[in-house]
Amino acid sequence: MSPTAPSPGPHTSKGADSDTSSGPARRRPRFGLGFWAVCGGMFLANLASGISSVAFPWLATSVTDSALLISATAVLLELPWLLASLPAGVLIDRANHRWTLGLSHLFRALVAGGIALVLSAGPAPLALIYVAAFLIGSVTVLNENTSQVVVPALVPSSLLERANGLLVMTDTVGGLFLGPWIGGLLLGASLMLPFVFEGGLFALAAALMIFVVLAPRTGERPRRTLRSEMAEGLRYFWSHSQLRTLGIFLGLLNLSSAVALSTQVLFAQTVLGLDATRFGLLFLAGGIGAMLGAGLTSVLERSWGARRILLISLAGNALTSLTIGLASNALVVAFAIASGGMLSTVWNVLTVSYRQRIVPPEMLGRVNSIYRLLAWGPLPVGSLLGGLLVTLSAHLSTREIGLRTPLIVAALIAGVLTVLAFARLREGIWSSDYRAGKEG
Repeated sequence: MSPTAPSPGPHTSKGADSDTSSGPARRRPRFGLGFWAVCGGMFLANLASGISSVAFPWLATSVTDSALLISATAVLLELPWLLASLPAGVLIDRANHRWTLGLSHLFRALVAGGIALVLSAGPAPLALIYVAAFLIGSVTVLNENTSQVVVPALVPSSLLERANGLLVMTDTVGGLFLGPWIGGLLLGASLMLPFVFEGGLFALAAALMIFVVLAPRTGERPRRTLRSEMAEGLRYFWSHSQLRTLGIFLGLLNLSSAVALSTQVLFAQTVLGLDATRFGLLFLAGGIGAMLGAGLTSVLERSWGARRILLISLAGNALTSLTIGLASNALVVAFAIASGGMLSTVWNVLTVSYRQRIVPPEMLGRVNSIYRLLAWGPLPVGSLLGGLLVTLSAHLSTREIGLRTPLIVAALIAGVLTVLAFARLREGIWSSDYRAGKEG
């Protein structure tokens, strides 16, 4: 396949501009209206999700003062990534992607609007808050997976890294920066206002899907059960050695991150001596690093190649955790967190683009969902391990050493993965001559 040709197949969209023209000169490939609509919808939806991340727990505090019951709202927003990822992948492969995006945005708008309507009449029951959080989280799984799956149909193959970088940037800016901040401002006015605003954002995102034009699928898919199609996706993933390796690495990297992050608040308070405001700036540093990574990935890949960038990302993650684990200065920690955010984003953009190139369109939804399951599945396990490591090592030595131990363990995990990748991985995206657009 030509490095600048659109991905072939039945999903090729009218919204993806080709790099060729009828004249003798070749046109530079660019994004079409359909991609910008998906990107804009994703930004609005992530902005709304960022508002949800603060609005739902805050709303729960109006009903109960139990820390466990309040934290359950955050759990229910994220739990569908574990429970619904695999069946969502099958539905994505079966369904019309434009309608899936539009209806999932619209459904979340209705749920948020329903909460606002209830609040206009009085307090919302805790059970209703839980149901609404779980419904929004479940449909978010479907929407975000579809947003990744539809990208190869909307942009030329040579632009996948740039396209995925933009999507990661919208996720970071909307979900981590602006959304929670706007949610906090709106909560200062009333409990109902965040949900009104959130519903409006989801509705606008749904309206943008009018501009997404996809070529109709060719051929009839055989009617099969949900279970058989899930099994087919799992078999395909496991039989593809490069995909399997990337997925396992992703799961272990996220496990190490969860180990390191599980007691980050205590580390910031005890070791760094930070108050709540300065602790929040550490997240800001990570977000800025993620934005830089999203913007620089395609440039770095062209200059250094995917293999080198992935190895640097792995080694950099190990060095980041080690630096934080040994540091006592907040500025050093903030720089390490920013570096880690950048390297993790570069890894994600490159590997997502690779999957989009090599996985058949009719299988991409299921493979994407398997990756999401691997990404989120280890988080609760890693958090538990981190807490146990602190408890055990603090008992055997001091509390400060106990708080540093999970970061050292995370560095060791990432370090072992770096050595394995350098010594054993040479095919696919790990090959020295892999370049964007070459495979697929």
